[in-house]
Amino acid sequence: MQQISVVAMLTGGVVLLSGYILPWLFRYQVLLGSNRVWSPDPKFADLKNTCMALYPLQLQGCEKFKLVGRNIFAACVGDWTKRRMWFPPMGIFDEKNEVLGIIRDTLYKIDIQTRKLTELSLQNFPAETDFCVHGMDVIETTPGGFSMFLVNHRREGSVIEKFKYTDDSRDVFHVSTFDGTDIGLYNPNDIFALPVSNTDEESTESAFFVTNDQYFRRSKIGRTLEKYFRLPTGSLFYHSASTGFHRVKRGISNANGITGFQNEEFRHLNPHLANVIFVASILDGMVTAYRYEPGRVIEKNGLVKLKDYSFDFVMDNLAISRDSRWLYLAGHGQPAKLGDHWETPGKVSSASISYRMSLTELGEYFGNKGEIGESRVERIVVDKNGVLGNASTTAVGDDQINKYWISGLTFKGIIECDLYSADREQEAIDQEI
Repeated sequence: MQQISVVAMLTGGVVLLSGYILPWLFRYQVLLGSNRVWSPDPKFADLKNTCMALYPLQLQGCEKFKLVGRNIFAACVGDWTKRRMWFPPMGIFDEKNEVLGIIRDTLYKIDIQTRKLTELSLQNFPAETDFCVHGMDVIETTPGGFSMFLVNHRREGSVIEKFKYTDDSRDVFHVSTFDGTDIGLYNPNDIFALPVSNTDEESTESAFFVTNDQYFRRSKIGRTLEKYFRLPTGSLFYHSASTGFHRVKRGISNANGITGFQNEEFRHLNPHLANVIFVASILDGMVTAYRYEPGRVIEKNGLVKLKDYSFDFVMDNLAISRDSRWLYLAGHGQPAKLGDHWETPGKVSSASISYRMSLTELGEYFGNKGEIGESRVERIVVDKNGVLGNASTTAVGDDQINKYWISGLTFKGIIECDLYSADREQEAIDQEI
């Protein structure tokens, strides 16, 4: 009997080692970029030679931006001194520093056709309330009318702020504050606002998903364990006017970027993708596709997992191109250096990486019933030395106008590039045809 027990224990140990520990360790090396090939796909090899920084003095540290129609909306650092004292996503909580004062980050709008920059002025927002912005989403609710949802890391607790904006104005009007801290939304990271036509609620513009990247907000030990052991303590929340906040998905290893389809024409022509969202589990290097049922998200089968997509880097935010053909990912090529880069950005590089995944090759059941399922992935930026910038967090491109934009935690300016060189652009057009 004792011999059998020993054999059983050894067998269990081998299974644990081969089935979990070794794959976990191997995945760690992949995400750290130990054996990374530091070069983009050949079709994007010339991209870096076409880039320019848009408004590097104003557009600094724009962790998230959103392309809507002809406009880029960006949430950027207002004061670097204050950002380095208080920024929960980086575990910085120096709230008692007398220098800190009220935090006031900045919102901008860029017209991509004229490159005109507009600094947006906050209206109806309490003067003594922090505005420390992070993730965001913007949807066009009427022609020229927009709703903006932003993560605001107030010192008393992180919340979601909603603003209204009318094109050609310099003002954004604060409408609502959504606070989910009472049910565990301590660390909101990014937001996907449901298209207005996607809900039959009376208040159609308050339905959104928001990722909660970590369980611990202030515990340094807890946050360290979550990061280095890649613990699945992140989650996904849903909010609507009728339901309030509900946690709809647990067990995500640092839930970060989230996006979905908001192009109404595309949604009509592709009903199998219309209600699909993509969520980044960044410490697993994973993007997961879910299908949600409008009006029934919090009910059984209201949010169903479709498929995991694995990548070889720690991605951050996600974005879908205006034509809905590509899912763009940006993130950290050397995540082990991110902390040192944050402390001394001029001395330590943490690299920038951006890929895109084709969305035109996904079958209705995402490969579960014989479709292609797996999709083409293209490497656009693989910048080890941070020539374009370091700590990239958001990127998106547009094949129709041959443009590409990327930004990040410490970028100076949103970088605009030609997606293809002249000869490559013709090749891309021929491939689309």
